[in-house]
Amino acid sequence: MDNFNLSLVVLISGLLVVFLVLILLTALIWCYGKIVSSVGGKGGSKQSKKEDAPKPAAAPKASAAVKKAAPKAASGIPGEIIAVIAAAVASLEGGSKYVIRGIKRSKPSRSAWGTAGVMDNTRPF
Repeated sequence: MDNFNLSLVVLISGLLVVFLVLILLTALIWCYGKIVSSVGGKGGSKQSKKEDAPKPAAAPKASAAVKKAAPKAASGIPGEIIAVIAAAVASLEGGSKYVIRGIKRSKPSRSAWGTAGVMDNTRPF
């Protein structure tokens, strides 16, 4: 019975130490993240966050880009993909600087065997 009590004390104290250290590490990492974000300028006031945020592009301009690109998409690319590409270009450039004249698929840079070789030789150990 004496060995059982000693084993129980060792087990409980070991678990207690492990969980206390995990809680301490979590608190340290959280504090470090707060310090780094405040030094990096991301932890400013809410008003400065709103001023720094990029403004979204207007939806009518993106839809006009989609309408201009739609007739050129006879290569089998779905309309949803064209809409996403046009919206991405419009949101990056403000919607009025560029016009999408056509979309075509790019050719793969490697053969299927080359891609399989790269995947086989670069996978994690």
